[in-house]
Amino acid sequence: MAKIIVDSNVLINSFQRGSIHRNDSIAFIDQIVRYDQLISMPAHGWFEVWCNLKRISSVDRTYLPPFFAGKMQLPLELIHIDDQFIKKYGNINIPYSKGADHIFIVVAYENQYPLITWDDKMRKIAKKVGVQVYDPKEYLQGF
Repeated sequence: MAKIIVDSNVLINSFQRGSIHRNDSIAFIDQIVRYDQLISMPAHGWFEVWCNLKRISSVDRTYLPPFFAGKMQLPLELIHIDDQFIKKYGNINIPYSKGADHIFIVVAYENQYPLITWDDKMRKIAKKVGVQVYDPKEYLQGF
C-alpha cells in the first residue's frame, strides 16, 4: 500500500473529547490500522502530537484514549528532519505556508504521497501545487 502523509491535527483531534472532528479522525485511523496502512509524518508533527497528549492528560485531564482496531499502537513512520532532509526538501519551490505546515506539504509534494489533514489553509496550498489532499472523511470514501 502506498504511503500517506498525515497531519498531526488528525491524530490530535482523535484524542480530544470536544473536537468536532474526533469521530471522523478515529474512524480514519481505525481504518488505517485495520489495513496496516503506514502513516508517514515529519518528526516535528509527532512532537506536536506528543505535546498535545501531555497537555490533555496532565493539564486539562480530559484525555480519552481511543483504541484503533482494538489496538493502541499506530503504524507510524517518522521522517527525521536532519541534514539529509534539508538537502532533499530545502530548495523545493512551492507557495509559502507557515513552517510546520510547509514541511508536510513539501514532503507530500516531492514524494507524490497523498496528504491527509483537517487544515483548510494547508489543503488549499497543497491542492494548488498538485498534491492529492483529503480530509480524513474524504480519504475513507475512496478506501
